Amino acid sequence: MSQQPLRRQTGSVRLGPGVGRHASREIPQRAPTHATVAPVQTLSEAVVHWARTRPSQPLFYFADLEEKLTVLTAGDLHHNAQRLGASLRARGVRQGDRVVLSFDTSPEFLESFFACSLVGATPCLIELPSSKVSVQAWGERLRVKLKLLGARGILIDPDFLDLAQESLKDYQAEPGQDAPFAATVKDLDVDAEPFEPPTCGAEDVAFIQFTSGTTDSPKGIQISHRALFANCAAMGEISHWDSDDLMVCWLPLFHDMGLVASTLASFVHGIPTALMPPFGFLLKPSRWLWAIQYFRATSSFGPNFAYQLCVKRIKDAEVEGLDLSSWKRAYNAAEFIHADTVRHFTERFQPYGFEPNAWRPSYGMAEMVVGVSIRDRSEPVRFETLSRSALATKRQAVSLNENGPDALTVLSVGRVLRGIDIRIVDEEGREVPERHEGEILLRGTSLFGGYYKNAEATDSVLRDGWLHTGDLGFLAEGQLFICGRSKDLIIKAGENHHPYTMENAAAQVAGVRAGCVAAVGVANLQTGTEDIVVVCETTETKPDVVRQLCKHVEEMVYQGSGVRPNRVIPVGPHTVPKTTSGKIKRAYIRQNIEAFENLSLLVAPPARQAIVH
Repeated sequence: MSQQPLRRQTGSVRLGPGVGRHASREIPQRAPTHATVAPVQTLSEAVVHWARTRPSQPLFYFADLEEKLTVLTAGDLHHNAQRLGASLRARGVRQGDRVVLSFDTSPEFLESFFACSLVGATPCLIELPSSKVSVQAWGERLRVKLKLLGARGILIDPDFLDLAQESLKDYQAEPGQDAPFAATVKDLDVDAEPFEPPTCGAEDVAFIQFTSGTTDSPKGIQISHRALFANCAAMGEISHWDSDDLMVCWLPLFHDMGLVASTLASFVHGIPTALMPPFGFLLKPSRWLWAIQYFRATSSFGPNFAYQLCVKRIKDAEVEGLDLSSWKRAYNAAEFIHADTVRHFTERFQPYGFEPNAWRPSYGMAEMVVGVSIRDRSEPVRFETLSRSALATKRQAVSLNENGPDALTVLSVGRVLRGIDIRIVDEEGREVPERHEGEILLRGTSLFGGYYKNAEATDSVLRDGWLHTGDLGFLAEGQLFICGRSKDLIIKAGENHHPYTMENAAAQVAGVRAGCVAAVGVANLQTGTEDIVVVCETTETKPDVVRQLCKHVEEMVYQGSGVRPNRVIPVGPHTVPKTTSGKIKRAYIRQNIEAFENLSLLVAPPARQAIVH
């Protein structure tokens, strides 16, 4: 076998004004054909299928932080995955083994992922070390996950190999298990013998990804090939994907929206994906939009905060000459979708070719592979203005004809995908009528295979075949509307308040960092109800300026949500804790509210220790 991976270095690309188009995306005038899922049952079969039928077609483009552009064709991907698979087998990895992958977005990640598939091993995805958690905490999480999985090894980004090896020094393997190896892709033996991929079934586990949990109780979500292909096919069907499509992705690949919605769903349809590291977007959000122009991308996923960040952070000079007219599907998912964000993004970027009909509000979760509902292009983007008080007291979605203090605007996230059933139930598990808020229950072809070796956690969410999501919503004319999470509800004086509208209102205040606001309910023993506390990050440090900012936050929250917070806690950047997928840890903040009060910029000096979480 060749000792070198096959990758096409196509020079550099600066994703900014004047970038033009990638040569391979200058599509000739022809009618596109409908994209369908490869006629196979497993990911390993899909790798072989595309290499045999379209060996020269680019499947993945990588634009790294150093502006280097790399292309992987279907033939290259198969060659490199086979090569790495042979090396994994030389290390003792066999069918059914679990291999942990910890990479930034790179060719090495996807080659390793598909190498595991070809060997019949299960790739298990974890995050890289980051500034959000201490090295010690990351090492402990790694050891816990390796032990839970009984992993055969870990493949990791070269920059973090030393940390992984250090974490394994005190690793105690279970009886009958070998200690896992830690290696980079370059460490693997490239002279290994070729092999024939073993036969895998549709019910075998395609991959395991972890929910954001505590160190001592990680939950590994098992996704079968059957569930994966069913979900990907349903997403492509409702999205009307065709042969000319291309996906752009900056989301982390160890989570469902980056790995499945943006990458694997495109891959099984034979549609290319252009990838860049998450930090590339966070450092300069305009790179995302320029990537869409450069690759003539038709689809891209992002959480609400990403669209909000584009509105707040991108300067006019950064998008001079930008053309977003190719962007047919702007998926907004993974967190509560704010109507204001949708409107503001549209207003800001419509002059650059962004079409309002491109919006695809969506809802999903990893326990259903990724997708649950998506807006169909044949139906308009649907906004509903509701009575906030009726939702809070009666849990009914009562329409209002005008805006005012009682008005709350929500977006439909479309209809559920083919193969998925939905129920909305009350606290006693009784199904509620349309336009009544309740917990969302799901079942169907996309349902996960349980949490790995955690029957208790599985049984807590899977009951009588239905997945209890913990999300609250209502149905109206067959369309789904999301209200929030049951565990995040703030109950004040008998009324239910969702934190998202408060957080969105607070984020509008100048000086408050977008996506870094948390509204939580904290028990007040004197009043017998919950206080509403808003924690918000700011770069301001002068006490007088910070006090004025807090007053503005209080007033904006009142105007935006109809309820006044009991107190506002201003904190410095990178203090509000988030999961590895970027979701705010409201429960953690609620449980540790005194620690955040001690970190307030109004009582502590700017240079202080952040909370370790």
